[in-house]
Amino acid sequence: MSELAPHLLLWIGFAVMTGAVVWALLRPLAKRSEGKGDAQDLALYRDQLAEVSRDLERGVIAPLEAEAAKIEVSRRLLAAADAVEREKATPGGRRSPRAIALLVMLAVPVLSLGLYLSLGSPDMPDVPFAPRVTGPADQLPLDALVLKVEQHLKDNPADLRGWEVLGPAYIRQGNFTAAITAWSRAIILGGETGSRFAARGEAEVLSANGVVTPSAREDFVKAVKLNAHEPRAQFYLGIADVQDGKKDAAARRWKALLAAAPKNAPWRASVEAELRSLTNPASGPTAEQAGAAADMTPEARQQMIEGMVSGLATRLDKNPNDLAGWLRLIRAYGVLGKHGEAEAALSRARTTFATDKSALAELDAAEKSLPAQ
Repeated sequence: MSELAPHLLLWIGFAVMTGAVVWALLRPLAKRSEGKGDAQDLALYRDQLAEVSRDLERGVIAPLEAEAAKIEVSRRLLAAADAVEREKATPGGRRSPRAIALLVMLAVPVLSLGLYLSLGSPDMPDVPFAPRVTGPADQLPLDALVLKVEQHLKDNPADLRGWEVLGPAYIRQGNFTAAITAWSRAIILGGETGSRFAARGEAEVLSANGVVTPSAREDFVKAVKLNAHEPRAQFYLGIADVQDGKKDAAARRWKALLAAAPKNAPWRASVEAELRSLTNPASGPTAEQAGAAADMTPEARQQMIEGMVSGLATRLDKNPNDLAGWLRLIRAYGVLGKHGEAEAALSRARTTFATDKSALAELDAAEKSLPAQ
Protein backbone atom coordinates (compact mmCIF):
# COMPACT_ATOMS: atom_id res chain seq x y z
CA MET A 1 0.00 0.00 0.00
CA SER A 2 2.90 2.34 0.72
CA GLU A 3 4.07 1.89 -2.87
CA LEU A 4 0.58 2.76 -4.13
CA ALA A 5 0.28 5.96 -2.06
CA PRO A 6 2.35 8.23 -4.35
CA HIS A 7 0.23 7.16 -7.33
CA LEU A 8 -3.00 7.81 -5.45
CA LEU A 9 -1.79 11.23 -4.39
CA LEU A 10 -0.96 12.02 -8.00
CA TRP A 11 -4.40 10.99 -9.21
CA ILE A 12 -6.15 12.77 -6.37
CA GLY A 13 -4.31 15.88 -7.51
CA PHE A 14 -5.52 15.30 -11.05
CA ALA A 15 -9.06 14.84 -9.72
CA VAL A 16 -8.90 18.17 -7.87
CA MET A 17 -7.69 19.95 -10.99
CA THR A 18 -10.42 18.30 -13.05
CA GLY A 19 -13.00 19.42 -10.53
CA ALA A 20 -11.70 23.00 -10.69
CA VAL A 21 -11.98 23.00 -14.47
CA VAL A 22 -15.51 21.57 -14.36
CA TRP A 23 -16.51 24.18 -11.79
CA ALA A 24 -15.19 26.99 -13.97
CA LEU A 25 -17.17 25.65 -16.93
CA LEU A 26 -20.40 25.22 -14.93
CA ARG A 27 -20.12 28.41 -12.91
CA PRO A 28 -22.59 30.30 -15.13
CA LEU A 29 -25.28 27.80 -14.03
CA ALA A 30 -24.83 28.88 -10.45
CA LYS A 31 -25.30 32.61 -10.91
CA ARG A 32 -28.96 32.31 -9.94
CA SER A 33 -30.19 30.17 -7.08
CA GLU A 34 -33.56 29.02 -5.63
CA GLY A 35 -35.68 31.62 -7.49
CA LYS A 36 -34.05 34.63 -5.80
CA GLY A 37 -33.38 36.19 -9.18
CA ASP A 38 -37.09 36.11 -10.06
CA ALA A 39 -38.08 37.92 -6.85
CA GLN A 40 -35.47 40.59 -7.52
CA ASP A 41 -36.83 41.01 -11.04
CA LEU A 42 -40.33 41.70 -9.65
CA ALA A 43 -39.06 44.61 -7.60
CA LEU A 44 -37.04 45.94 -10.53
CA TYR A 45 -40.01 45.90 -12.92
CA ARG A 46 -42.26 47.63 -10.35
CA ASP A 47 -39.68 50.37 -9.99
CA GLN A 48 -39.54 50.75 -13.77
CA LEU A 49 -43.34 51.16 -13.97
CA ALA A 50 -43.23 53.85 -11.31
CA GLU A 51 -40.37 55.59 -13.11
CA VAL A 52 -42.34 55.64 -16.39
CA SER A 53 -45.31 57.26 -14.57
CA ARG A 54 -43.05 59.93 -13.07
CA ASP A 55 -41.46 60.66 -16.44
CA LEU A 56 -44.94 61.09 -17.97
CA GLU A 57 -45.99 63.51 -15.23
CA ARG A 58 -42.83 65.58 -15.73
CA GLY A 59 -43.39 65.64 -19.47
CA VAL A 60 -40.11 63.86 -20.22
CA ILE A 61 -41.79 61.33 -22.52
CA ALA A 62 -44.92 61.49 -24.69
CA PRO A 63 -48.09 59.62 -23.67
CA LEU A 64 -47.77 57.12 -26.54
CA GLU A 65 -44.17 56.31 -25.60
CA ALA A 66 -45.16 55.96 -21.94
CA GLU A 67 -47.98 53.58 -22.83
CA ALA A 68 -45.66 51.40 -24.95
CA ALA A 69 -43.04 51.31 -22.17
CA LYS A 70 -45.65 50.34 -19.56
CA ILE A 71 -46.91 47.50 -21.76
CA GLU A 72 -43.41 46.07 -22.22
CA VAL A 73 -42.46 46.39 -18.54
CA SER A 74 -45.81 44.91 -17.49
CA ARG A 75 -45.25 41.92 -19.77
CA ARG A 76 -41.90 41.25 -18.11
CA LEU A 77 -43.41 41.78 -14.66
CA LEU A 78 -46.12 39.19 -15.31
CA ALA A 79 -43.56 36.67 -16.57
CA ALA A 80 -41.44 37.12 -13.44
CA ALA A 81 -44.51 36.83 -11.21
CA ASP A 82 -45.51 33.57 -12.90
CA ALA A 83 -42.01 32.20 -12.27
CA VAL A 84 -42.25 33.08 -8.58
CA GLU A 85 -45.66 31.40 -8.32
CA ARG A 86 -44.40 28.23 -9.97
CA GLU A 87 -41.47 28.13 -7.57
CA LYS A 88 -43.80 28.48 -4.58
CA ALA A 89 -46.20 25.85 -5.93
CA THR A 90 -43.47 23.22 -6.35
CA PRO A 91 -41.10 23.49 -3.39
CA GLY A 92 -38.08 21.30 -3.95
CA GLY A 93 -39.31 20.48 -7.44
CA ARG A 94 -36.52 22.35 -9.15
CA ARG A 95 -32.97 21.45 -8.36
CA SER A 96 -30.68 24.37 -7.71
CA PRO A 97 -28.29 25.12 -10.60
CA ARG A 98 -25.58 25.47 -8.00
CA ALA A 99 -26.35 21.96 -6.77
CA ILE A 100 -26.22 20.61 -10.32
CA ALA A 101 -22.85 22.24 -10.89
CA LEU A 102 -21.52 20.86 -7.60
CA LEU A 103 -22.80 17.37 -8.43
CA VAL A 104 -21.12 17.35 -11.84
CA MET A 105 -17.92 18.81 -10.39
CA LEU A 106 -17.66 15.95 -7.89
CA ALA A 107 -18.96 13.14 -10.11
CA VAL A 108 -16.53 13.57 -13.02
CA PRO A 109 -13.24 13.23 -11.08
CA VAL A 110 -14.63 10.57 -8.71
CA LEU A 111 -15.86 8.39 -11.60
CA SER A 112 -12.59 8.92 -13.49
CA LEU A 113 -10.53 7.90 -10.49
CA GLY A 114 -12.73 4.88 -9.82
CA LEU A 115 -12.46 3.68 -13.41
CA TYR A 116 -8.69 4.06 -13.36
CA LEU A 117 -8.32 2.14 -10.11
CA SER A 118 -10.50 -0.71 -11.40
CA LEU A 119 -9.30 -0.88 -15.01
CA GLY A 120 -5.90 0.81 -14.98
CA SER A 121 -2.53 -0.21 -13.61
CA PRO A 122 -1.59 2.22 -10.83
CA ASP A 123 1.15 -0.11 -9.62
CA MET A 124 2.93 -0.18 -12.98
CA PRO A 125 6.42 1.31 -12.65
CA ASP A 126 7.26 4.54 -14.40
CA VAL A 127 8.99 4.42 -17.77
CA PRO A 128 10.98 7.68 -17.88
CA PHE A 129 11.58 9.15 -21.31
CA ALA A 130 15.32 9.66 -21.02
CA PRO A 131 16.33 6.00 -20.51
CA ARG A 132 14.26 5.00 -23.53
CA VAL A 133 16.53 6.96 -25.87
CA THR A 134 19.83 6.14 -24.19
CA GLY A 135 22.04 3.12 -24.53
CA PRO A 136 23.75 1.43 -27.49
CA ALA A 137 22.15 2.27 -30.84
CA ASP A 138 21.89 -1.38 -31.87
CA GLN A 139 19.76 -2.13 -28.77
CA LEU A 140 17.25 0.71 -29.18
CA PRO A 141 13.78 0.28 -30.70
CA LEU A 142 13.47 1.87 -34.13
CA ASP A 143 11.38 4.84 -33.02
CA ALA A 144 13.74 5.57 -30.12
CA LEU A 145 16.75 5.35 -32.45
CA VAL A 146 15.17 7.79 -34.91
CA LEU A 147 14.31 10.21 -32.11
CA LYS A 148 17.82 10.01 -30.68
CA VAL A 149 19.45 10.68 -34.04
CA GLU A 150 17.03 13.54 -34.77
CA GLN A 151 17.92 15.16 -31.45
CA HIS A 152 21.60 14.73 -32.22
CA LEU A 153 21.21 16.32 -35.66
CA LYS A 154 19.47 19.37 -34.21
CA ASP A 155 22.75 20.21 -32.51
CA ASN A 156 25.01 18.74 -35.22
CA PRO A 157 23.26 19.28 -38.58
CA ALA A 158 26.51 18.67 -40.48
CA ASP A 159 26.93 15.11 -39.17
CA LEU A 160 26.90 13.03 -42.36
CA ARG A 161 26.70 9.73 -40.50
CA GLY A 162 23.54 10.83 -38.72
CA TRP A 163 21.72 11.55 -42.00
CA GLU A 164 22.86 8.23 -43.45
CA VAL A 165 21.43 6.44 -40.41
CA LEU A 166 18.14 8.33 -40.63
CA GLY A 167 17.57 7.56 -44.32
CA PRO A 168 17.07 3.77 -43.97
CA ALA A 169 15.35 4.21 -40.59
CA TYR A 170 12.74 6.48 -42.14
CA ILE A 171 12.18 3.89 -44.89
CA ARG A 172 11.46 1.22 -42.26
CA GLN A 173 9.02 3.58 -40.57
CA GLY A 174 7.28 4.23 -43.89
CA ASN A 175 8.16 7.94 -43.70
CA PHE A 176 9.38 8.14 -47.29
CA THR A 177 9.26 11.94 -47.61
CA ALA A 178 11.58 12.31 -44.62
CA ALA A 179 13.88 9.65 -46.12
CA ILE A 180 14.16 11.70 -49.33
CA THR A 181 15.14 14.73 -47.27
CA ALA A 182 17.69 12.75 -45.25
CA TRP A 183 19.42 11.40 -48.37
CA SER A 184 19.40 14.85 -49.96
CA ARG A 185 21.24 16.17 -46.90
CA ALA A 186 23.69 13.27 -47.09
CA ILE A 187 24.42 14.07 -50.76
CA ILE A 188 25.03 17.73 -49.91
CA LEU A 189 27.31 16.92 -46.98
CA GLY A 190 29.11 13.82 -48.26
CA GLY A 191 29.13 14.34 -51.99
CA GLU A 192 27.53 12.49 -54.88
CA THR A 193 27.87 8.70 -54.85
CA GLY A 194 26.01 5.96 -56.62
CA SER A 195 24.64 4.46 -53.42
CA ARG A 196 23.30 7.79 -52.11
CA PHE A 197 21.55 8.62 -55.38
CA ALA A 198 20.12 5.09 -55.52
CA ALA A 199 18.88 5.31 -51.92
CA ARG A 200 17.15 8.63 -52.56
CA GLY A 201 15.65 7.32 -55.78
CA GLU A 202 14.29 4.26 -53.95
CA ALA A 203 12.64 6.52 -51.35
CA GLU A 204 11.05 8.49 -54.19
CA VAL A 205 9.69 5.29 -55.75
CA LEU A 206 8.24 4.09 -52.45
CA SER A 207 6.72 7.52 -51.87
CA ALA A 208 5.00 7.22 -55.27
CA ASN A 209 3.55 3.77 -54.44
CA GLY A 210 6.03 1.86 -56.57
CA VAL A 211 6.02 4.10 -59.64
CA VAL A 212 9.43 5.17 -60.94
CA THR A 213 8.85 8.91 -61.21
CA PRO A 214 10.94 11.19 -63.45
CA SER A 215 12.88 12.50 -60.43
CA ALA A 216 13.56 8.95 -59.23
CA ARG A 217 14.69 7.89 -62.71
CA GLU A 218 17.07 10.86 -62.79
CA ASP A 219 18.60 9.75 -59.49
CA PHE A 220 19.05 6.19 -60.77
CA VAL A 221 20.66 7.40 -63.99
CA LYS A 222 23.11 9.51 -61.96
CA ALA A 223 23.80 6.51 -59.73
CA VAL A 224 24.77 4.18 -62.61
CA LYS A 225 26.97 6.88 -64.13
CA LEU A 226 28.93 6.90 -60.88
CA ASN A 227 28.73 3.13 -60.39
CA ALA A 228 27.53 0.99 -63.30
CA HIS A 229 26.92 -2.00 -60.99
CA GLU A 230 24.83 -0.16 -58.36
CA PRO A 231 22.15 -2.85 -57.79
CA ARG A 232 19.25 -0.73 -56.59
CA ALA A 233 19.64 1.74 -59.44
CA GLN A 234 19.83 -1.01 -62.06
CA PHE A 235 16.87 -2.85 -60.55
CA TYR A 236 14.59 0.19 -60.51
CA LEU A 237 15.70 1.29 -63.95
CA GLY A 238 14.55 -2.15 -65.09
CA ILE A 239 11.21 -1.53 -63.36
CA ALA A 240 11.01 1.79 -65.22
CA ASP A 241 11.64 -0.04 -68.50
CA VAL A 242 8.81 -2.45 -67.73
CA GLN A 243 6.50 0.43 -66.86
CA ASP A 244 7.35 1.96 -70.25
CA GLY A 245 6.60 -1.34 -72.00
CA LYS A 246 10.28 -2.02 -72.78
CA LYS A 247 10.49 -5.57 -71.45
CA ASP A 248 13.47 -6.53 -73.61
CA ALA A 249 15.47 -3.60 -72.27
CA ALA A 250 14.53 -4.55 -68.70
CA ALA A 251 15.58 -8.18 -69.31
CA ARG A 252 18.96 -7.15 -70.69
CA ARG A 253 19.58 -4.80 -67.79
CA TRP A 254 18.69 -7.39 -65.14
CA LYS A 255 20.68 -10.17 -66.82
CA ALA A 256 23.75 -7.94 -66.83
CA LEU A 257 23.16 -7.06 -63.19
CA LEU A 258 22.91 -10.73 -62.19
CA ALA A 259 25.99 -11.67 -64.20
CA ALA A 260 28.10 -9.17 -62.26
CA ALA A 261 26.52 -9.87 -58.85
CA PRO A 262 27.82 -12.21 -56.14
CA LYS A 263 25.94 -15.48 -55.82
CA ASN A 264 24.90 -14.65 -52.26
CA ALA A 265 23.62 -11.13 -52.97
CA PRO A 266 20.46 -10.69 -50.83
CA TRP A 267 18.59 -8.93 -53.66
CA ARG A 268 19.38 -11.60 -56.28
CA ALA A 269 16.11 -13.49 -55.68
CA SER A 270 14.01 -10.39 -56.31
CA VAL A 271 15.78 -9.61 -59.58
CA GLU A 272 15.55 -13.23 -60.74
CA ALA A 273 11.83 -13.33 -59.92
CA GLU A 274 11.20 -10.17 -61.94
CA LEU A 275 13.26 -11.52 -64.81
CA ARG A 276 11.35 -14.81 -64.84
CA SER A 277 8.02 -12.95 -64.76
CA LEU A 278 8.89 -11.26 -68.07
CA THR A 279 8.91 -14.60 -69.87
CA ASN A 280 6.60 -16.70 -67.67
CA PRO A 281 4.29 -14.37 -65.72
CA ALA A 282 2.09 -17.15 -64.34
CA SER A 283 4.92 -18.97 -62.59
CA GLY A 284 5.98 -18.44 -59.02
CA PRO A 285 9.41 -18.32 -57.39
CA THR A 286 11.49 -21.45 -56.98
CA ALA A 287 12.35 -22.85 -53.55
CA GLU A 288 15.89 -21.55 -53.96
CA GLN A 289 14.62 -18.03 -54.72
CA ALA A 290 12.18 -18.11 -51.84
CA GLY A 291 15.00 -19.09 -49.50
CA ALA A 292 17.16 -16.25 -50.73
CA ALA A 293 14.31 -13.79 -50.32
CA ALA A 294 13.89 -15.00 -46.74
CA ASP A 295 17.37 -13.68 -45.99
CA MET A 296 16.03 -10.14 -46.41
CA THR A 297 14.54 -8.33 -43.43
CA PRO A 298 10.74 -8.59 -43.27
CA GLU A 299 10.40 -4.83 -43.66
CA ALA A 300 12.64 -4.68 -46.72
CA ARG A 301 10.97 -7.66 -48.34
CA GLN A 302 7.48 -6.28 -47.71
CA GLN A 303 8.41 -2.84 -49.04
CA MET A 304 9.93 -4.39 -52.15
CA ILE A 305 6.87 -6.52 -52.84
CA GLU A 306 4.35 -3.78 -52.12
CA GLY A 307 6.25 -1.36 -54.35
CA MET A 308 6.40 -3.76 -57.29
CA VAL A 309 2.73 -4.74 -56.99
CA SER A 310 1.62 -1.11 -56.77
CA GLY A 311 3.75 -0.20 -59.78
CA LEU A 312 2.28 -3.09 -61.77
CA ALA A 313 -1.28 -2.03 -60.90
CA THR A 314 -0.53 1.54 -61.99
CA ARG A 315 0.91 0.33 -65.28
CA LEU A 316 -2.15 -1.82 -65.96
CA ASP A 317 -4.37 1.19 -65.41
CA LYS A 318 -2.62 2.81 -68.35
CA ASN A 319 -2.20 -0.36 -70.44
CA PRO A 320 -5.02 -2.80 -69.56
CA ASN A 321 -4.40 -5.05 -72.60
CA ASP A 322 -1.44 -6.79 -70.93
CA LEU A 323 -2.80 -10.24 -70.02
CA ALA A 324 0.52 -11.36 -68.54
CA GLY A 325 0.49 -8.32 -66.30
CA TRP A 326 -3.02 -9.10 -65.04
CA LEU A 327 -2.01 -12.68 -64.25
CA ARG A 328 1.00 -11.44 -62.27
CA LEU A 329 -1.10 -8.89 -60.40
CA ILE A 330 -3.82 -11.40 -59.50
CA ARG A 331 -1.24 -13.91 -58.25
CA ALA A 332 0.58 -11.23 -56.25
CA TYR A 333 -2.63 -10.08 -54.55
CA GLY A 334 -3.34 -13.69 -53.66
CA VAL A 335 0.09 -14.15 -52.11
CA LEU A 336 -0.33 -10.93 -50.11
CA GLY A 337 -3.74 -12.07 -48.87
CA LYS A 338 -5.52 -9.17 -50.58
CA HIS A 339 -8.50 -11.18 -51.78
CA GLY A 340 -10.69 -8.16 -52.47
CA GLU A 341 -8.05 -6.59 -54.72
CA ALA A 342 -7.53 -9.94 -56.47
CA GLU A 343 -11.26 -10.21 -57.22
CA ALA A 344 -11.35 -6.63 -58.49
CA ALA A 345 -8.36 -7.29 -60.76
CA LEU A 346 -10.04 -10.46 -62.08
CA SER A 347 -13.20 -8.52 -62.85
CA ARG A 348 -11.35 -5.79 -64.73
CA ALA A 349 -9.26 -8.29 -66.66
CA ARG A 350 -12.34 -10.28 -67.68
CA THR A 351 -14.02 -7.11 -68.87
CA THR A 352 -10.93 -6.20 -70.89
CA PHE A 353 -10.65 -9.66 -72.50
CA ALA A 354 -14.37 -10.40 -72.71
CA THR A 355 -14.10 -11.61 -76.35
CA ASP A 356 -10.85 -13.58 -75.93
CA LYS A 357 -11.72 -17.16 -74.90
CA SER A 358 -8.09 -18.14 -74.42
CA ALA A 359 -7.44 -15.19 -72.12
CA LEU A 360 -10.61 -15.91 -70.13
CA ALA A 361 -9.49 -19.50 -69.66
CA GLU A 362 -6.14 -18.32 -68.25
CA LEU A 363 -7.96 -15.93 -65.91
CA ASP A 364 -10.20 -18.76 -64.73
CA ALA A 365 -7.12 -20.84 -63.99
CA ALA A 366 -5.56 -17.92 -62.10
CA GLU A 367 -8.70 -17.57 -59.99
CA LYS A 368 -8.65 -21.28 -59.09
CA SER A 369 -5.01 -21.02 -58.03
CA LEU A 370 -5.71 -18.25 -55.51
CA PRO A 371 -5.28 -19.23 -51.85
CA ALA A 372 -8.54 -19.95 -50.03
CA GLN A 373 -9.82 -17.11 -47.88
